[in-house]
Amino acid sequence: MPDMFLQRLDAAVAQHSVTIKKRATAEVIHADLRERIERLAAREPKFRGCAAGLPKPLPVHRDGAPNWTVDGFTELQPGCFITLVKIVDQVRLEYDLVA
Repeated sequence: MPDMFLQRLDAAVAQHSVTIKKRATAEVIHADLRERIERLAAREPKFRGCAAGLPKPLPVHRDGAPNWTVDGFTELQPGCFITLVKIVDQVRLEYDLVA
């Protein structure tokens, strides 16, 4: 019986895990975005020339929510939008924007 109790505690901790984000300026985040897009373009040529805009702050409405977004993609090749949105979403999970 005690083993069941410990397993339930472990499950509760796993459900409420805390992600620690890197804190960076817009320029650093933008450079990371650019590097990721360039690595993708090296593997898949259709992504050559794609770029994301500079990150801008957003008001945060709940804990852990991203505090920045991009205005859009300054250069976008056909068929690249969804993949670039996924890259930006991943970076938004990893970074908090600081002034």
